[in-house]
Amino acid sequence: MQFDLNFVKTIIAGFPHDLRRHSCNVCYLAVRLAEYIGCTYEQLKTLTVGALLHDIGKSCIDENILNKPGKLSDYEFSIVKQHTVWGAKMLDQFKESQEILPIILYHHERWDGKGYEGLCGQEIPELASIVTIADAFDAMTSSRPYQKPKTLTDALKELNNNKGTQFSPELVEKFELCILELAKRPYHTSINKFMGQLINKFG
Repeated sequence: MQFDLNFVKTIIAGFPHDLRRHSCNVCYLAVRLAEYIGCTYEQLKTLTVGALLHDIGKSCIDENILNKPGKLSDYEFSIVKQHTVWGAKMLDQFKESQEILPIILYHHERWDGKGYEGLCGQEIPELASIVTIADAFDAMTSSRPYQKPKTLTDALKELNNNKGTQFSPELVEKFELCILELAKRPYHTSINKFMGQLINKFG
């Protein structure tokens, strides 16, 4: 089986709607940031697949936990934290997936080393750090059972408040410039149209 964007499209079609939308949002934001900082075509292609599948491990978690309206218990949070490892194991069987595994495994690392796997600073692969920021931004600006969406201003403020601790300081600064540029030309499309655009570009 060929591991390409058509295959990825089939995979995410099986995700719950909220996870599918989040995956596409994160991919869009991550690719735009990567383009903004000058990543190569091959890096963009890797990032596209990795960002779309960054949360594939959550497909192994009970939706009642993922959509819990209140605070997760310590046990529930320990389960959610496994999604990076489970996702990497799910994709490790595909030879073509090796370049995206660091994105899957390390997108919850923190700049200060207090993330899931304990990597810090420049130890964290750049593409994973890009997805970390896109992931956090989309989570903050989306409606969730446990929170109301933040405004663009508040979400950017939150990223800036946590640069150097949770996020790469340089990437946060670049992301803010990038997102303000994108705000001048809002992006609206369906998931299917978005996937078609990605396949035409990177497929």
